[in-house]
Amino acid sequence: MPGALLPLLVTNPASIRRIQELHSKGEALVAVAMRTPGDLHQATWDNLHPVGCIGRITKLTETESGELSIMLKGQDKARLKRKVNEKPRLTAEVETVTDNLTPNREALALAHASRRILEQMATLSYHGMESIIANLAKIKDPLILFSTCATSLPFAAEKKQQILELDTLAAKFDLLYKTLKEELDILELSSSISAKAKSEISSAQREYYLRQQMKTIKKELGEGADSESELDELAREIQAKNLPEVVQTEVNKDLRRLERMQPGASEYVTIRTYLDWIIDLPWNEVSEDNLEIDAVETTLDADHFNLKKPKRRILEFLAVKKLKGELKGPILCLVGPPGVGKTSLGKSIAHAMNRQFVRISLGGVRDEAEIRGHRRTYIGAMPGRIISGIKQAGTVNPVFMLDEIDKLGKDVHGDPAAALLEALDPEQNNSFVDHYLNVPFDLSQVFFITTANVIDDIPHALRDRLEIVEIDGYTQEDKLKIARDYLLPKELDANGLNDLSTNFSDAAIKELIRSYTRESGVRSLQRQIAAVLRAIAAKVARGQDGPEEVDCAFVGEVLGPARFSPETRQRISLPGVATGLAWTPFGGEILFIEAALIESRDEMILTGQMGDVMKESARIALSVVKSLGFNLPEGKTLHIHLPAGAIPKDGPSAGITLVTSIISLLTGRTVRQDLAMTGEITLRGVVLPVGGVGEKILAAKRTGIDQIILPKPNEKDLHELDAEARAGLTFHPVETIDEVLKLALPELDLPTGLSVAEYPTGLASAAAASQTV
Repeated sequence: MPGALLPLLVTNPASIRRIQELHSKGEALVAVAMRTPGDLHQATWDNLHPVGCIGRITKLTETESGELSIMLKGQDKARLKRKVNEKPRLTAEVETVTDNLTPNREALALAHASRRILEQMATLSYHGMESIIANLAKIKDPLILFSTCATSLPFAAEKKQQILELDTLAAKFDLLYKTLKEELDILELSSSISAKAKSEISSAQREYYLRQQMKTIKKELGEGADSESELDELAREIQAKNLPEVVQTEVNKDLRRLERMQPGASEYVTIRTYLDWIIDLPWNEVSEDNLEIDAVETTLDADHFNLKKPKRRILEFLAVKKLKGELKGPILCLVGPPGVGKTSLGKSIAHAMNRQFVRISLGGVRDEAEIRGHRRTYIGAMPGRIISGIKQAGTVNPVFMLDEIDKLGKDVHGDPAAALLEALDPEQNNSFVDHYLNVPFDLSQVFFITTANVIDDIPHALRDRLEIVEIDGYTQEDKLKIARDYLLPKELDANGLNDLSTNFSDAAIKELIRSYTRESGVRSLQRQIAAVLRAIAAKVARGQDGPEEVDCAFVGEVLGPARFSPETRQRISLPGVATGLAWTPFGGEILFIEAALIESRDEMILTGQMGDVMKESARIALSVVKSLGFNLPEGKTLHIHLPAGAIPKDGPSAGITLVTSIISLLTGRTVRQDLAMTGEITLRGVVLPVGGVGEKILAAKRTGIDQIILPKPNEKDLHELDAEARAGLTFHPVETIDEVLKLALPELDLPTGLSVAEYPTGLASAAAASQTV
């Protein structure tokens, strides 16, 4: 067809020579016509159709047998005008025929109908050309669609010749559409005949007869005993597990199905794998708890320093179980910054209680099937992480740690946090159903421990099932003891220095804590100790003597200049700078708030990546300052900045710090350098309670600040801190902003008549009234 490509194989030696001659001269045009179908003789004038096509040879390749493979692209329709020669090859004079190929409405409609036919043919088996036909159905140009279909599709050659001889596009498409419709009818009829034949003999009947025949054949040959003995052994193993009744019923069904199957069947492997899981699970295996309270406490103290809250809760659990004899496992959630020992505490608890320990990390888990397993509807299905962990433990009462529960994700595959609700509910986890097992499993004896950095990121419904145990960061004294008693022995062994008589001085450890780490936990401290010991190991490996004592000078030589330095006094030595306290998922931090007056049309400029809540606190702070009688100079704008501008900051707890910074700027007085503060402020100057007080206090102590202002309602949080953490610190509980200003700016006199104390009802009374409301 004109416009289409057609591969041809040329076998006539004379034609091969002529084509090669034309191709070498760059004259690649030939006239092609179709022979009568079924005629195997050489082409003659008698068996050739008089209407054909002028084609251009676009590609020429010689085969190994000496034949010629060419690619023709149709250019113009041609008709035989005069016969010139018959030997050594057919030579003729032809004339081109111009058809009316303008796509009118009828042609476009027929093209659209032809595409629909092609789409239906693509769903059936048509000469193995399903993908080619699907691509043809996507062709929009009617001319390209017509020429490609007529050339490429293997329907009757006579039909193709008739289509070529027609002289209008509508007529050509009409015949093409009818031809495609006939092919589609034949395909549909063939498909229905095949379906009818298959339905007459069902696969189940066929398998049954074949299976019976195979059993008879194997019995005659003395074979088949192996598979039967294997199934008998499997049945005995299942019987020995003493499964619950509902599980035994389900397993018996699968055993009966397995007996009727051929071992080579794919479903046989699926059922056998399922039964292996049933056998491997510890349905009744229980490890005996160590209920000696003093011995457990000794083990916990030997593994971890401090951490009194979680240790106390474990001892309480064991005490109740010892008295009652049976107790459902609690669901603890250890919340604290990284590096304080949450994960390692789980191992210590399992060791102290004489239980198996299983840990799975939930960070980044987004698929519900990771928790509840995949259904047995496809090859490769498997149970979820909880059931896999129980199999790994080998007992029904392990210590099961779900690490990083606050970092669960959620996507189109479901919500894994919602899937955990059943497993972590003591009232219903005695019948936890994994999608793969599809039978209940008792998790009530499992001691679940979860860990998190941020409690607010745990979904509320899940958080309601957890017993929250907050773990605060360590003080410098705590870190010194941990490094001396726990980290150093571990790293000396890890670096092969157990036999070395090198002493790591307390001064060097304090230098590491103060100048090279700034964290709530001890993970970074452990890395720095390891770095110092590796430097000693390198010396010893070269045959040199290591230092007799690791002091501050050696630490500086190995680790370089100090990374952190006390900077509070330098940064708040000017008016307009105040020190606040902030909470982060990685522990407490000090927060500097700077205020300045600049030329601008705006009333206030806020920078430092403040969140919406903190921006509102800044506006409230400015209103409180104005209500106290401190007005901005004419034409000046207040600019408030929070350094470390690349770090996002949010929350209301910087309210009193913002007020203090602004008043310090407007009065030209500097804030006390040994003072840090935290508390939310209201428009009436009332100081409201905040969270994370423990971590904030530890951050202030690490920085060398010993005077701390905090809201009066947060006094209760001080009792949860150890005496060592509170040692050397002075706390100033406040209720109103005037108390804050008297402490932070002791020489400041509030304007007469506008002081907080001068309000008609008194600001403290207003605070009490607001609480009543």
